[in-house]
Amino acid sequence: MNLKQIKEIQAKHSYPSVTITLPTNRTAPDNEKDVIRLKNLVQEAVTRLESEFGKRETINIVENIQRLADEVDHQHNLDGLVIFANNEFSASYKLPFRLPERASIEDNFVTRDLVYALNRSPLYLLTVLSENGTRLFVGHKDILDEVNDHGFPFSLENVIASASPGQDISHVRDQIVTDHMKEIGDALIEAQKQTPAPIVVVGVDRNIGHFRDGARNSDDIMLYINSGLSNENEHELAKNIWPQIKDALHVERQKIFEEISSAKGNNLFVGGLDEVWQACIDGRVETLIVEEDLHIAANVSEDGRNLTELEGSFEHTENTYEDIVDEMIEKVLETSGRVKFVDNGSLKEMNPTHGIAAITRY
Repeated sequence: MNLKQIKEIQAKHSYPSVTITLPTNRTAPDNEKDVIRLKNLVQEAVTRLESEFGKRETINIVENIQRLADEVDHQHNLDGLVIFANNEFSASYKLPFRLPERASIEDNFVTRDLVYALNRSPLYLLTVLSENGTRLFVGHKDILDEVNDHGFPFSLENVIASASPGQDISHVRDQIVTDHMKEIGDALIEAQKQTPAPIVVVGVDRNIGHFRDGARNSDDIMLYINSGLSNENEHELAKNIWPQIKDALHVERQKIFEEISSAKGNNLFVGGLDEVWQACIDGRVETLIVEEDLHIAANVSEDGRNLTELEGSFEHTENTYEDIVDEMIEKVLETSGRVKFVDNGSLKEMNPTHGIAAITRY
């Protein structure tokens, strides 16, 4: 799943919309327990649907949820599972990151956890430069999942073989490789639009040099790793490079606080809950900053401008939200803003009561 897919799912508004998320396990015997836990979440969602909206009114949604749950092959689980279902749309996705165990019913699908997973450390894009086949992976800690999209994997073998024998083959080869790296750099730009994560480039010195010369985004790479590790299998590759990537991701995550400091100096920072909400609905948010575990149940005023926090159980209406933070995230993404997650408690000085803040466009 990538950012484009999340935006498409966010656009599907229908009440009720059910979102089921579950952390899953890749190996036995732990993945055998996932069957029972998913069954319990499905039953929880079905019970709530039928009691709140009626059996006849929700029969299509219930059938879709049960069908999707039955279709899950738990022998090939990743780290997370999500099921979406309403009267217009239903789908399930296996994901390479952990998700909370939750069943939610809202007027749209709850995507906060997916956005968090796409923005949080330690998610990264890894490209392995090799003339035999440059590959792309989405990395989560020391686990790599290959991406066969945006032109990846790229291969130079046929291109170099077709070079004119009457030319200086060394010069021609260098130019071909440099041009090839420009193509790879452009593909990485497209990949990053769909998975907004920092990029790591691995390769031998020669290929990294060609990449720096050819790719127009070469200065935006978070980390270069000069190594012949490209010949290793992905498990060994991830194990060997993860310590360097972990350190680089920590440095990258701290940059948001430099942006906050600059925004304060330019009067482009808001920290109060109502002020952040208003900036989100007005489309003024360039970057929304959220503490990792922040969830706020809230009621929106009739004019849509103010929030009242809700505690404990409450009556669900069109103006109440189990998590208003998810609504803010969706509105920011709809207006091409960014969402960054930070450590719990790190926004306390800027917003003593809520772990949320925003950098605005104006």
